[in-house]
Amino acid sequence: MSAIKNINPSLRDIAKVCFDKFKSLPKTGKPTPNQWTVLAGIVEYNRITGSLKVVAIGCGTKCIGSSRLCPNGYILNDSHAEVLARRAFLRYLYRELKQEGIFKWDSEKKRYKIDDHLEFHFLSTQTPCGDACILGESDGEKPAKRQRLDEEESEMVYTGAKLIRGPKSDMVSDDMQQTPGALRTKPGRGERTLSMSCSDKLARWNVLGVQGALIDSLITKPIYFSSLNFCCADAHREPLERAIFSRFEDRPFQHSRFQPQKPQIRIENSCELTFEQAQRLDWQPSPNGLAWSLLPEELRPYDISVNGARQGVTKKKMNTPQAASAVSKYSLFKSFQDLPCSSPKDSDTRSYSASKDSAVEYQLAWNQLKICYFVQWTNKPKELLNFTIRND
Repeated sequence: MSAIKNINPSLRDIAKVCFDKFKSLPKTGKPTPNQWTVLAGIVEYNRITGSLKVVAIGCGTKCIGSSRLCPNGYILNDSHAEVLARRAFLRYLYRELKQEGIFKWDSEKKRYKIDDHLEFHFLSTQTPCGDACILGESDGEKPAKRQRLDEEESEMVYTGAKLIRGPKSDMVSDDMQQTPGALRTKPGRGERTLSMSCSDKLARWNVLGVQGALIDSLITKPIYFSSLNFCCADAHREPLERAIFSRFEDRPFQHSRFQPQKPQIRIENSCELTFEQAQRLDWQPSPNGLAWSLLPEELRPYDISVNGARQGVTKKKMNTPQAASAVSKYSLFKSFQDLPCSSPKDSDTRSYSASKDSAVEYQLAWNQLKICYFVQWTNKPKELLNFTIRND
């Protein structure tokens, strides 16, 4: 497992630039008074120049149920901040690939090579939902809690993320049982979602990289986070480390391209570094999802979504590309197809699913990883991934 040491910049440096960027964004879509949200950010750091810049911001707390999944890739399944920030980051990477900014073409490997001097650091203002929220007695002193399993006796931080039942599991078992190390789907009071918890998604990115299958087919090596930074009172190191990498350390995964990482995890629990729109018990969660990417203004870098669809879209247009968020599967797939190096002559008719499957090395590694680490990872219906761009 690859460990990263002597991390610069500091957590405070990262938080400051992310909070400042959020403040600079338009008011439209941001939480109104008495509303809260979660902020996640991705920061690019140049080790040579020492420059630090925010390249992606995501804010949100919502997720849609399985019956609302869109077969055309227009609607966002998962609008948690961590996922929106990552999708905004993909949008930034597509722009950089198109402009050959932080990427340069490697004529020998026939792929793009990212600048070796760059690092990417992740920030969140809340502990990722799922396994990272669960703190047992062996993990240290009793934490400050967002919620409690019971008001007096519980020694665990409560996660609303739901356990995934296996084929032989007891149908009357408690989906909310606080079992450390288990895979979970996103929390929610309504219809169950197929989206995995943020803890599980971060764990996946920690092995396969944050770039996903499509971009992986274009670049020489995966892109990993050098550090994971958390500004929140309820974050604790041991459950975070368990969620991201240590729960899998006894299950070896060997691959020449994809290596389990051991990023530095840093926590700021004090009130000195607080996100102003962080969760409060007397506030309501904002219904909006926000995604900002470091792009020219003419490309509309700031994207607002409601219930997974672009803000302002009418019901009549809900099943058209006009409903698609700028960070939806549809929009990001279009960015992929717009790259001259992205695919063969049949690119216009090739489906999203087929394009992802063509990233053979990534898919083989993912299948191996599901056997080693993620046996219970949910599978979305294949027909939801068979959309094309040309037909629209």
